[in-house]
Amino acid sequence: MTANQQKKHMLRRDTMEYFSLEGARIALAPFSSTGVPSDPAEWKRRLASTIRGLYYTSKGGRSIYEVSSQLLRAAEIFSNDPGARALKKIPAAVPPERTPEVYRDISAHILDWGSFSLEEKYGQSHMTSHEITLRFPRFSQFLPIYFGQDGVAISDDMQFASIEEGIAMIIDEVHPLCMWNLPGLAAESYEALALFQNDEDAMDRFFSEVFGGGSGDADFTEFFPLLAQSIIDHLATAHPPVWPKGN
Repeated sequence: MTANQQKKHMLRRDTMEYFSLEGARIALAPFSSTGVPSDPAEWKRRLASTIRGLYYTSKGGRSIYEVSSQLLRAAEIFSNDPGARALKKIPAAVPPERTPEVYRDISAHILDWGSFSLEEKYGQSHMTSHEITLRFPRFSQFLPIYFGQDGVAISDDMQFASIEEGIAMIIDEVHPLCMWNLPGLAAESYEALALFQNDEDAMDRFFSEVFGGGSGDADFTEFFPLLAQSIIDHLATAHPPVWPKGN
């Protein structure tokens, strides 16, 4: 193996190790600036909304079993090498020497959450930005990239593009893989309208400030329906549905 091949192999291995704990990284994100408190009552209170979001997204994404398993793996890695690349951006406990123990306790707590009472799950904590963010995995990529920078579609030749032209650019870049990438984006558009109850101010504060995205010259109450309908129209025109009989 040449030196370049070895370097490429090591980089790939480091990247795989890093993302092998992405679920743990997401679960502990609320403590990214403070470290994970060792007091169970404190981390349970602060993680309540996040765990609720993890259970919601587990229906179509990373399962809570994956997240819990990754926390156990993170505990093992921390015990052997606290500075491992795989642990990058995963906050340690306060004090650090309790990190493996706290990770294991949080792992068990996430698994147990499903058996809690409705009051414990939904009545004791309000939604946080982190919980809501878990509902919009496609928006987190799409809005900042295409409608960041004060809501202007990002492209050298699209700086003064209309909202319709910006959406068309997105669809063109996804094409021809639209059936695998766009339906979920349309669904998130309608989920945003339902979750925020058509409240323009709330959507603007969340999607512009938290996501760092925008909606161009249109209000979000106009932008999301336009985005969803544009996707549906494109799919109907360029990708007519095919559902084989007997499947």
